[in-house]
Amino acid sequence: VALACSVAMLCACGGGSTSGGGGGGGGGVAAGSRMVSSGVMTKGSVVLNGVRFDDSDAVVTIDGVPKTAADLQDGMVVNLEARVGADGVPTSGRATRVDATIQVRGLVESVDAAANPQSFVVLGQTVLVDELTIYSGLTDFADIAVNDLLEVHGQRDSSGRVRATRLEANTAQMGNSTVDQIRGLVSGSTGVNPASFNLSAQAVNAAGAVISPVGASYQEGSLVEVRCSPRPCVVGGVFQATQVEVEDVEDSGFLPAFNERAQASGFITGYDFAGDTAFFVNGVPVTTNSSTRYKGGRTSDLENGIRVDAYGIFRGAAIVVNDLQFRRSVIRLQGKPGATAGNTFTLVIPGAGALTVEATDLTVLTDGSLPTGTEPCIEVRGQRKAVSGKIVIAEEITLSCGLSNNPFIQAPVEAEVPDVSVTLIGFVIDVSSPTGVVPWVDTGNQAITRTEFFNGVSAPTLNNAGVPVTGTLVRVIYDRNTNFILQARLED
Repeated sequence: VALACSVAMLCACGGGSTSGGGGGGGGGVAAGSRMVSSGVMTKGSVVLNGVRFDDSDAVVTIDGVPKTAADLQDGMVVNLEARVGADGVPTSGRATRVDATIQVRGLVESVDAAANPQSFVVLGQTVLVDELTIYSGLTDFADIAVNDLLEVHGQRDSSGRVRATRLEANTAQMGNSTVDQIRGLVSGSTGVNPASFNLSAQAVNAAGAVISPVGASYQEGSLVEVRCSPRPCVVGGVFQATQVEVEDVEDSGFLPAFNERAQASGFITGYDFAGDTAFFVNGVPVTTNSSTRYKGGRTSDLENGIRVDAYGIFRGAAIVVNDLQFRRSVIRLQGKPGATAGNTFTLVIPGAGALTVEATDLTVLTDGSLPTGTEPCIEVRGQRKAVSGKIVIAEEITLSCGLSNNPFIQAPVEAEVPDVSVTLIGFVIDVSSPTGVVPWVDTGNQAITRTEFFNGVSAPTLNNAGVPVTGTLVRVIYDRNTNFILQARLED
């Protein structure tokens, strides 16, 4: 059931597919070839997974309701069908069909401003917000109140929570502000077309609901969208569905064909152990191998809950991944913990300097607790906070270190001075003369010269579609005794 649902969810749950080449899949394709893609968009006309699509002639819908291209906004999760541009390289194209999907629309039931990250509940769906969430009709999280009508765009994580990419409070911008709805996987049911089931924590009564498309059916594990009108839609704690739309069928037109290039974008789930090669990206089965290329991270950075784009060839049961792009480059740090205030502490990288680490309720504490400041060395894996300053949001904290307790910084290059220095997390680091036996190393763990190292370094730039591309991932290792730089490594 999980596999069948996952294949059907290729475009339906914010994971995506791209046939005919992906934004990172590489390789030219025939001009005019069909492409389908899904993920979180930005305006311009539609920029999706590193590809810029002209949406001027596209048929546009939001949650199935006819709209115009002007209604498509930053942070929406969309399914898109297009034709590749004349250059035959899928960094541009012309969209023929765009549908923005939402996770939930309804009245806010509760708000938890003290949580980290902050969250609220709509129709039994827990919604998490972070510094990347876009607010429309709201200034920030403080404007959210119980009984507010909100439309939530986002993706589900491994726990079924919605990670909000856009919060829509502007009723004119909603798909249909008169209808409450929930999108999710059917659970707690038996048989075909069950009259009662759950979508996450929300009980649903579908007795008498119209099932669409005509002739479609659903069961345990099916991806559905339930709608209710008129309000009130929750009676006695149960959502009273007037329509059940079977998304596995509705979105089948966005699936790639066998042997076409494909992409899945979203959260990793089903990752069972270090080195696992078969897992899911936002519900889509993927398989990596020795030929898979990693951007913005390494194989050891794979973990449940990490956002990635997986590009490759769809083989009918899974995407065989050629390129795996971390949506936010993974930062790894080893150093000495310092002053702690609540869930925030200072981490000193001897030889570089100090930065701030923020732990959240989602941070994995490998040893069960935050550092006390007495540890000689700890390791932090995370992402740079989307604000200025040397701040890292921790995904995992381990109260010990490898590499003989040598401090290091692994982060994308923000700037470089050729043959002299790279800037990582705001630290300008002179890597012109490391003191180690092997001063510079490439991505294949082979010794290289200083010139070869800097030739392999790229600062942030724009791709052919004019979409920002992060700098090369670099690791700088320090000697724990002298604080001198031992080695500079290319990790991208």
